[in-house]
Amino acid sequence: MEYVNQTFESTTVSLDGNSYTGCSFRDVIFVYAGGPLEMENCAMDRFSFQFDGDLSRGLFTLYQLFGTEGMLTILRGFTQPGEGGEITLPVG
Repeated sequence: MEYVNQTFESTTVSLDGNSYTGCSFRDVIFVYAGGPLEMENCAMDRFSFQFDGDLSRGLFTLYQLFGTEGMLTILRGFTQPGEGGEITLPVG
């Protein structure tokens, strides 16, 4: 579904298979299972994520393999990419 210039407040928002353009999100829970998503020029204030489906199982597996610090290292790799090179993950 395509959402344009809509405001979402104090609700749960399913991301999978949806498109959001110019939308505002405040006090929402984003639910994401790894499906296609388009988001452009949106504003966000106070939100949390709930992962579902295969994505949830994959993240839990990574957590079991690498623990909290390893998961944070992996997430930082997506949000703060460096110059490339090797990442050392703690095993535990």
